[in-house]
Amino acid sequence: MKNHETSAPLDAALIEMLAAATPPDAPSAEATARMREQLFQRVHAPSPDYLFVHSHEGEWVRLLRGVELKLLRQDGDQRSYLLRMAAGARIPPHEHALDEESLVLEGDATINDVLCRAGDYHFAPRGKPHSWVTSETGCLLFIRGAADRHAR
Repeated sequence: MKNHETSAPLDAALIEMLAAATPPDAPSAEATARMREQLFQRVHAPSPDYLFVHSHEGEWVRLLRGVELKLLRQDGDQRSYLLRMAAGARIPPHEHALDEESLVLEGDATINDVLCRAGDYHFAPRGKPHSWVTSETGCLLFIRGAADRHAR
């Protein structure tokens, strides 16, 4: 008997016969679910260039009685945040260090004596004063501009 350092490769016809004679073995339901989840994560993984803040994430910071702010993103002095006002809450007159854009997401807000409801947009130019901002029923606003100094 000769000692072979390498074994001879299997004949291609023999490999085909073995493959045909061996029934496929389906993975378990658990393994299938695990593979599906891993594939889903790879396909749907967000790029690191994108930022997501889910509604249950972040911290609400109290600014005034009945007024809270949740910072979403800060880029230098420019901030994107949510502002939540309880029914009857008021924000005193103030000026803006930067241009400010706001969108009412829920409820109502009276801004510079104009009633704004869900879907309404408001732009306040830098350096222009606001009169009182109030909400009779409560509201949620998305704001892009300079945030109150307490929210840093």
